[in-house]
Amino acid sequence: MGRALGSNPRGGRFRSFREHYLDFILYLSLMEEIIKKLNILLSDLQVERANLQAMHWNLQGCHSFITFHNYFNTLYDYNSIHIDAIAEFIRIYRGTPIVSLSKYVRRASLEELTQESDYSAEACIDKAFVDADLILSQLPQIFDATTSELDIGDYMATMQADYGKRLWFLRSSMKETKEEKKEETLDENPPVED
Repeated sequence: MGRALGSNPRGGRFRSFREHYLDFILYLSLMEEIIKKLNILLSDLQVERANLQAMHWNLQGCHSFITFHNYFNTLYDYNSIHIDAIAEFIRIYRGTPIVSLSKYVRRASLEELTQESDYSAEACIDKAFVDADLILSQLPQIFDATTSELDIGDYMATMQADYGKRLWFLRSSMKETKEEKKEETLDENPPVED
């Protein structure tokens, strides 16, 4: 008893060349989309790292200066790890990571700090929060696009946890700096009793 022409010895039918070709084209377009999203994330991470370094160097007017000075340095170091990992994932997917500073700034959704930026503790914490929140908002899209690729999916989940914790810390710090500011105002202008 012979097999029918075009049947698969394991059951079912063989897939046609056209079906394989269409799957391959779909795979390539998916990879292009993933590489594009990863390069945007890489650009945002590079701008965030530059912003964190500027905050680390220029932070002023804070009772907890040493704490925040060191914290911004820690965030900067974590960013370097994420930048390297994202660039390597782009290479794994046979893409080329962006390496030009001007392209990072053009592609990033984050705004870079300048010499004229406000480097008060409150402004730095607010800016770090906004930047981290924008980066965190990109991660689910990349995670969804890469669910079949376990390594990068796992890394996106790790980044989501890292940025979630970062936002929690910054949110708590924003409350703390606002309370410090209120206390300073009260010290300068004590309430007048009648």
